[in-house]
Amino acid sequence: MNEYEAIVQSLSDIDQRIRQDNTGVFTEMLILFDHVLVARTQPYSGYDGYQVGGRDLRYALVNPLSGARNTRRPYYVGNQEANISLADSEVVSMEQAWQWMTAWKAGHAAYRQQLVQQQQAWREAMEAGASDMRAREYERLRMEEEPLPPPPQIWGPVQEKAWQAEVDRGEAAANEVLKDWDSRPRWVTVVLVGNIGPCDGCKARLKVFLYDLSAEMFPKALVMVKAVYTGQEHKPGVRGDTDRLQTEYGYPDRAQQVEYRSATGTVWRPWARIVTPWPVQ
Repeated sequence: MNEYEAIVQSLSDIDQRIRQDNTGVFTEMLILFDHVLVARTQPYSGYDGYQVGGRDLRYALVNPLSGARNTRRPYYVGNQEANISLADSEVVSMEQAWQWMTAWKAGHAAYRQQLVQQQQAWREAMEAGASDMRAREYERLRMEEEPLPPPPQIWGPVQEKAWQAEVDRGEAAANEVLKDWDSRPRWVTVVLVGNIGPCDGCKARLKVFLYDLSAEMFPKALVMVKAVYTGQEHKPGVRGDTDRLQTEYGYPDRAQQVEYRSATGTVWRPWARIVTPWPVQ
């Protein structure tokens, strides 16, 4: 499933959850490697951040130093913003996406180790076979000193050269497999899909999330994080019951409206915005 198809499916799933619950704010996250969908989180709703882990979540941002390598929380997000927005579904979506990619990376490294072990076992088998033939040739040469007619040559320069060429070809092929494996994925795209734009706190979390992916998880890949959301492009809001906090949902600049159409004819025109890395605004 490509990015377009995955976003259509996510928009459809979120619409279904809204009809099922009659209301609600939902988000889910799509993970694509080399433009192919490899994983997706379930649609999470508001307050799931509290229920799943609260302040202990990686992207809670309640600590000014959050994320990989003590990435500093963007200056415009204060403690009040971080704590109030902690419950948001985006926090859980990022958490689940990070956990999935962490598990994938561990499995990727384990399989690479298997490839290395297979290469080593193949080389040892080739060496054992050659050693056996060399021993038999040594034994043949020793028999030449006896009065019996010597058997034909078993292993000589021609065989040694052919064996070395075979080893070189095999190791070159194995190294090429490892090189290709090490370069995967070449392109990582993570898309946050929702029925409302992220608040100021979650926009900051997406910046930290992007940095984590680029610096820690996939330092050799091209990484893109994107927000796709229905509703208004951006709108002001007030959060909190007692401490009223001004925030803004969505992106006030550089968001593009894109049309998505399902196979059944449903049309969405959400806003799409590529997340810029911190500290770039």
